[in-house]
Amino acid sequence: MMHSINVAEYLLDGKSENMVALRLPEADYSYGDLGAGAREFAAHMTNAGCTKGDRILLLGVNSFHWAAAYLGILQAEMVCVPLPGNLHAEELEYYVETTRPRAAYVDAQLLARYRSVLAVEGVTVCCEAPTCTNGWFQFAHLPAVQPSSAPLEEPAPIGLAALMFTSGSTGQPRGVMVSHRNIVANTNSIVDSLQLSERERMMAVLPFYYCFGASVLHTYLKVGAMLVIDNRFAYPEVVLERMDKTQCTSFAGVPSHYQILLRNSSLARKRLPHLRTLLQAGGHLASSFVQQLQQILPRTRIFIMYGQTEATARLACLPPEMLAAKPESIGKAIPGVRLRIVNESGEEAARGKIGEIVADGENVTLGYWRAPGETALVFRNGSLHTGDLATMDEDGFLYVIDRAKEFVKCGGTRISCRQIEDKLLECEELLEAAVIAVRDDLLGEAVRAFVVPRQGANHAVAERVRAFCKSNLSRIMIPRDIVVLDSLPKSSHGKVQRMKLRTLVADAPGDMCIEMAAADS
Repeated sequence: MMHSINVAEYLLDGKSENMVALRLPEADYSYGDLGAGAREFAAHMTNAGCTKGDRILLLGVNSFHWAAAYLGILQAEMVCVPLPGNLHAEELEYYVETTRPRAAYVDAQLLARYRSVLAVEGVTVCCEAPTCTNGWFQFAHLPAVQPSSAPLEEPAPIGLAALMFTSGSTGQPRGVMVSHRNIVANTNSIVDSLQLSERERMMAVLPFYYCFGASVLHTYLKVGAMLVIDNRFAYPEVVLERMDKTQCTSFAGVPSHYQILLRNSSLARKRLPHLRTLLQAGGHLASSFVQQLQQILPRTRIFIMYGQTEATARLACLPPEMLAAKPESIGKAIPGVRLRIVNESGEEAARGKIGEIVADGENVTLGYWRAPGETALVFRNGSLHTGDLATMDEDGFLYVIDRAKEFVKCGGTRISCRQIEDKLLECEELLEAAVIAVRDDLLGEAVRAFVVPRQGANHAVAERVRAFCKSNLSRIMIPRDIVVLDSLPKSSHGKVQRMKLRTLVADAPGDMCIEMAAADS
């Protein structure tokens, strides 16, 4: 039965036509508007020559038109390829070559930037028509280019809904094949886990092309709630004011969102009487920040969640009532998901022993697009091998130690980058911190720390951070190098891009603050 469910119908069926689905700064859009927009976009795609299984690019920021186009693509059983709207032309070329789309929806303001790339590949383009009175969308066909009627060399798997690209934080982005069945299963699990209802108002700052943002869209539409869309998180005070004005009950963010709100906004002085729920996923938020959130918002429930793009969205949840008893835990598997800790021999690890998190459930996706070798490594016998190292305590709660690739092997000792980052962030002077391994002639590898101070980069910060490390870290964990930055390189949805950190010092401008003296012997 699950195979035949269409996500667009699953999300929109049974909703009151007049209830507000999306609240944007310029207008409200009802569930009726959203359904009509989706049907119209699906018809446009079909009339343009697109058929079931064709890939359709979706480029732009969160908006009514984005959501209607997304649902219209799924309704027509085509495959949505959602992408950020800040790509360079050469980056878009990679996605076009990888997915071979038949058409693209592009925000009107981005059309000039991307049209030439899409023209070369023969992609039909459409954009929103905000002044159009006879419909939600208009097509901008490229001259002398029509969709090919020839069969594609690599047809999409049956039931494929979207290609959600990984962030590329550790390498080239990969397209994760997410099916209608995956989305329905994971949405049901999250709604059950969070006990969501139509009374919710979610402040949506996460981009919908990102799996966490898409999950927020899915879950709140499913229960008939309202999403308050705001794309201005670069100005956190504006978002906080809008949360208050629109009486938002919920907020979802990755660690950098909460770090900015806690150390670079007036959140601590705000009264947000309607805010009942905070959702945190997309990476580890240091316990010091979680504790601050609890102190500032004592009546707000904080859900710590864990997931991966390869699992559609989320896998585990730590409920608010367990924050004090199980600090640092990601909780237990959400309904419909099974999580195991597996050792190097492929056997389930004993309680308290470190192993890899392996996931099973209907939310585990179909694999990587056009990457059978990588799919075979990560998706084995239907199980998702996450690459995250963790332990499970006697009560069944999970604790992520680090990504398998994010350890420093210093003098034969494995050191968790995340553990060092958490300690660095206890320094009130810092807004952000990231740690990587670098080659060391004596020890094999050493620690390099990148830190972002709250008040701007300068050399004195590096000295104070090193003094803090000497007082708060064991000798082997003290960074050999400290690099002070104005900001960490991040993907467009807020994740730190470690690959860029690895090349940052080699390409450093002359004014970058770097302290690279070895720790005292």
